[in-house]
Amino acid sequence: MIVTSSITPRPRPFHHSGPGYVANPLAPDFELDDPLRDAAARWFNLVPAEHRHDGRESAKDALETLREHTRSCPDHPFRALWVAHRHLGDPAPAIRIASLVLASEALWWLGYFEDARRAAQAAADADPTSAQALWRLAVALYRQGRFDKAGERLDNLLKLADRFAPAWALRGQVKVWLESDNPDAGRTDFAAAAELASDSGTWVVPYRMTRDDFMAMADAEIKIHDSVTSSTAGVPFEVSLLPDKSEVERGVDPDHRWHLEVPAGTDDRDPDNLFSPLGGDFAAGERSQVSFGTRFVLYQRNIENLCKDEPTLRAEIRKSVAELYDAALDLRAPITTQGAPEQHAERANIPGDEEG
Repeated sequence: MIVTSSITPRPRPFHHSGPGYVANPLAPDFELDDPLRDAAARWFNLVPAEHRHDGRESAKDALETLREHTRSCPDHPFRALWVAHRHLGDPAPAIRIASLVLASEALWWLGYFEDARRAAQAAADADPTSAQALWRLAVALYRQGRFDKAGERLDNLLKLADRFAPAWALRGQVKVWLESDNPDAGRTDFAAAAELASDSGTWVVPYRMTRDDFMAMADAEIKIHDSVTSSTAGVPFEVSLLPDKSEVERGVDPDHRWHLEVPAGTDDRDPDNLFSPLGGDFAAGERSQVSFGTRFVLYQRNIENLCKDEPTLRAEIRKSVAELYDAALDLRAPITTQGAPEQHAERANIPGDEEG
């Protein structure tokens, strides 16, 4: 199989730099190839009409405008995608590269992970020294379950931006996926991220425990919830280290903490078992019996990855079990149990904007 680049080099260099955005002023000139142009047209069609604003810059120059939309992208991905698409034809290579980076982030937040990868790959092909492009490429590959490739991009990124804590944290997660049976996998990377972000406490070195101890904690929490919901049969559960990689490749979040397996045909519920007074995280008057055949699955490594010590891990298991019961009973109730802060490296901003 021949792998080709998404960009076609052009012979004439064009140098551009703008304040407030980390861009390579010596970025080589390039053109989008036909497949990427076709993809960009598809991205344009994703943007609803109400997000297609006029073409004026919201900041003092194009690069600062792109940076502004990078910051707000998680909340306004369609607007960011529109702005990115609008600048893909800019004559300055640095702006086109920044546009591809922003497009990749917007597409990632919208759930178009292959398109996100394609945009980031094109940016990285155009400028292999762009930390922003390498970061967006790594997170897209991670979300697709392509952990080997994600690790390679993170290796390259950390040579350029070794104080970008989310990259260390994500490389730790990649190593956990590649060596899930090893409780020490990724530990040095997690430690590097934690040290860089020591003031904020955002990143932690995960607290690991044996599978038997983890199952014992989970079993204790399930028994508590069974008593609250007046259930006598107990809910079957299992502990897996991580989600199945094939499921991640089909779109399951690799950081997912739990999975609810519900048998087909469980909508015909026994009316005698539907209601009883509930306490704790459950409101009175809701369905109290988990359907027969339902099974809970807890993903040990993903839960541990959020927790710095045993008390935090116990609380995180408690929260995950509460969420499983909420989903199984279709309560849609607020979960009052407090676990670890939900910090995921791949949701972090780009290097050069928010360090740490």
